[in-house]
Amino acid sequence: MLSYKIILLSIFLGSSFLMAQEQPITFYNDSEAVSSLNSAEDESSLLLSETSSSIIYSRTHNRTIPSQMFMPSDIWVADGISVKRLELGSKSINSAIGFLNGNESFVYASVQKEDAGYKTQLMIADWQEGKPLKTRTFGIKYFTSKSPYFSASISHDEKHIIMSMEANVTMGVEDLYVSHLQQNGEYSTPMSLGYGINTRGQEVTPFLAHDNKTLFFATNGREGLGSFDIFYAERLNDTWQLWSDPINLGSKINTSGAEKSFSFTDEIQVAYYTSNTNSDGYGDIRRIHINSELKYSKEILEKPQVIAPKLSQKVILLLDSENEKMVVGSFDIKTDSLTLRVENPFIWEATRFSDLELSVSIKGFMNIEQLLPSSQWINKDTIKLAIEPLSVGNKIKLKEVLFYKGSDEMIEGSTQSLDLLVNVLKSNPSLKIEIRGHTDNVGNPMLNQTLSEDRVAMVKKYLLQSGVVSNRLRGKGLGGSEPLNKDSSEASRRLNRRVEFLVIEN
Repeated sequence: MLSYKIILLSIFLGSSFLMAQEQPITFYNDSEAVSSLNSAEDESSLLLSETSSSIIYSRTHNRTIPSQMFMPSDIWVADGISVKRLELGSKSINSAIGFLNGNESFVYASVQKEDAGYKTQLMIADWQEGKPLKTRTFGIKYFTSKSPYFSASISHDEKHIIMSMEANVTMGVEDLYVSHLQQNGEYSTPMSLGYGINTRGQEVTPFLAHDNKTLFFATNGREGLGSFDIFYAERLNDTWQLWSDPINLGSKINTSGAEKSFSFTDEIQVAYYTSNTNSDGYGDIRRIHINSELKYSKEILEKPQVIAPKLSQKVILLLDSENEKMVVGSFDIKTDSLTLRVENPFIWEATRFSDLELSVSIKGFMNIEQLLPSSQWINKDTIKLAIEPLSVGNKIKLKEVLFYKGSDEMIEGSTQSLDLLVNVLKSNPSLKIEIRGHTDNVGNPMLNQTLSEDRVAMVKKYLLQSGVVSNRLRGKGLGGSEPLNKDSSEASRRLNRRVEFLVIEN
C-alpha cells in the first residue's frame, strides 16, 4: 500500500513573483523519494490526476541490458492503494501526457522504432477503473516527431498541449512546441515557443501550470547544476512567443544529475519530479513542498500587437494535383541564403519577409523549381502547392520549349526547361516519354510536318547529350495539326511552335 497522498490546498502561484524574477521558486524542507513508486528501472514522465489523486508515470523495461539501445516502457498507475501496470504494449516507449474530458480519458504517446528512425503516435485511453482500457488515435494537425524522447503535457482546461519533440526544423534536438484547441475540436499545427525558451540543447518534459502562463521544463541547453535542470518561465502575451527569462529552480530541486518532469496539482502544496541522483535505479520519483506564499495572477494577459501583414508560423504543403492528397516526400527550401532539406508538410517559423525558393524532387512527381514572392504568402497560414504526378498519359508541364519561326533553333531560355526535364528523368529511372513536336498552322503542311520532326530531333539530341538514355525517349512530329491557339496573330502562332512531353511508361 502506498504511503503517500497528494495534499490539496487553495494556494495559487504568483505572477508578480515570477515577473520580478528576483529569485527562484523556493521550497519547504528537502525533497524526498517516493519509495513505493521507485524501482531498479527508470521512472519518468509524471502525470498527476487531480480528481482521483493518482500518479501516472512510465517505467522502462530491461534497463539492465547494456546493449539494448531502444528502451521500451509501459505506463504505471499509483492510486494510493496499489501500483499497477497498464497493458499498452511492450515494444514501444509509452508515456502519459495529459487528461481529457474532465479526467475521464488520458492521452499518451507511443514511440516505435523503425528502420528509418522513430515514429510517435498519440493515443487516447478511456480512464475507467477496473475495466479494460479502450484506446483510439488522437490527432494533432501536421504532427510529426522524429525523436524517441517525445514528452508533452495538456493544460488543465484542455485548450493547449505543450510538446517536446524533434520536428522538421528545430533549434537543437528537442524543442518545445504548443498546439491549441480550435473551434472545430481539432488541435492546431504545433508552433515553436521560440528563442526565449528553446536552445541548441534539449528542452523536455514541459508542464503548464493552471494559469496557462507559467511553464516548467527541463533543459540541458542552459547553464545549470547538472546534465538536465528544471527551469520555469512566464508567458507574457498571447503570441506564445514572448517569455520571461527562464529561472533555475535551484539546488533544492536540481543536482549534478538529471532532473525532469516537474508537476503539481491545482492546489499546489506538493510538487513531484524525477531525478537520477541517489536513485534506486536510473531515475526515481521525488516530491517536495512548495512555498505557500505564491499565488496565481488574475491579470489579463497583454494582447499581442496586431500587425499586417502577418508574420508567424506557416505551413508549406505539397498536394497531388489530381486528388489533392498530401504527397509523401522531402524537398529543399531556401530562405535568407539558408537551404534546408525538409519533410512535407514543412512547418516554417517565418521571422521576416523574404522570397522563398522551392526545389522539389519527389519520385513519381514532376520536379518543381519555383520562387514564391513574399506577397504570395505573408497573409496565409498554409501555403498549398500542387505537384503533378508522372502518370501514364499525363503531359509533363514545363515552361515553354519554343522555337524561332521556320527553324529548329530553340528560343533563349528553352534549355532551362529541358534541364529540369533531365533532372526529372534522372530522379525517375523507370520514366519514359514521348517528345511531341509542333509548328504553327501557316504554310505548307508537308514542310510543317518535316519541321516538327526536326524540332523533336533537336530536343532529343539535347537530352542525350545531358545523359538521358535513348531507349527512354520516343519522338513524334505533328506539324500544325494540334495548335494551342487558333488566333491568327503572330503572338499566338509563336506559342504553337513548341515541343511537348507525354508520359508513356513509369
